[in-house]
Amino acid sequence: MQPLRLVAVLSVALISLAGLTACGSGPTSSKDVVEVVAGENFWGDVVSQVGGSHVKVTSIISNPDDDPHEYESSDRNAIAIATARLVVRNGLGYDDFLTKLVSASGAHPKVLTVADVLGVTGADANPHLWYDAPWLPEVAEAVATELGELDPANKAEFEANAKTFTQSLAPLLGVIGQIRSQYAGTPIAYTERVPGYLVQAAGLTLGIPASFAQSVEDGSDPSPHDTVAFNDAIKNGTVKVLLYNAQVTDAQTTEIKRLATDSGVPIVGVTETMPPSYHHLQDWQLAQAKALLEALQKASR
Repeated sequence: MQPLRLVAVLSVALISLAGLTACGSGPTSSKDVVEVVAGENFWGDVVSQVGGSHVKVTSIISNPDDDPHEYESSDRNAIAIATARLVVRNGLGYDDFLTKLVSASGAHPKVLTVADVLGVTGADANPHLWYDAPWLPEVAEAVATELGELDPANKAEFEANAKTFTQSLAPLLGVIGQIRSQYAGTPIAYTERVPGYLVQAAGLTLGIPASFAQSVEDGSDPSPHDTVAFNDAIKNGTVKVLLYNAQVTDAQTTEIKRLATDSGVPIVGVTETMPPSYHHLQDWQLAQAKALLEALQKASR
């Protein structure tokens, strides 16, 4: 989005907000709840689980069909930014639009960047941090800390909710541990790095050129060499499972899936955004981890 367009949207939104406030029908008072904006619905879900009834969360990217790289602002999101006391962003370039929204709004909310919490840096770092299940408790604890500073009266409740969130990850971590204990070192393929942290936590290895997935993620065509190597790994059965981004399908992805089907390689679709059919991040990630385990079991028969 062009900066002038972004400012224009925010200006209209702030005028609308002023009108709502004058009429006594504006957003819930910050004295009652802490208003939070999350760049993506999975981080918004973590905030909701930790904050409980003491937070009002607006997640900007919540539709599985939305691409964060093509995000365009709306009056609703601009108003949410203008009234937010806490903004939670992923970082690593994944949701730079959120930084621009905050800057253009003139508001000064606290900003929690998940990549900073986890200490993940680097120009080519995998931004899909919500797939790194073992480290999700760190995010919940950071959210509890931020909310506790904004709402000290409920600090103990936030901390207790963060512990409950951590405990709820046990089934997910159990499946990941089962994969690691039974299939560590098994080569797999993915079209994008979306499930990269899951693959790493499960002890699996990447059996195709890493530069192939990087190129797809960057929006460029993989090199002919990488494409041939990827296809050969599928046809020769070198990789045992193919994971692909179900939210991004094109001619190349369709062809790779067809090749995997013809070669008897099980396929697992993953998504970047939490689908509406799941209530919580951990439920969504558990379903995908189970699908990966089932695919590995099928491949080993």
